[in-house]
Amino acid sequence: MMYTVITHPEDHALHVREYRLLRDWFRRRLHELGIDAMQDGDPMDPHHPFNQAYDALCKEAERVWRSERNYVPSPLQLSHAFFQMEDPIRPDQLTA
Repeated sequence: MMYTVITHPEDHALHVREYRLLRDWFRRRLHELGIDAMQDGDPMDPHHPFNQAYDALCKEAERVWRSERNYVPSPLQLSHAFFQMEDPIRPDQLTA
């Protein structure tokens, strides 16, 4: 069985753990490729190596997570992890 935010929305511990691993994976892969951070250039430049790496690394991460972790990260999780942002999947704090 594949796990996703959609199929298991209440399993917050799983999503937090997978997101942290995903964020660390992106950090490591960017370092391996010599693309540690977007230090020079225009952040909106589609030809900058950092921006060029985005699609390829997101596809690679999704493939790795599906095959090795039995988990399908959402597009939001992938983009947030790539850009080292805060975890987008959080439990609701709503009360009735």
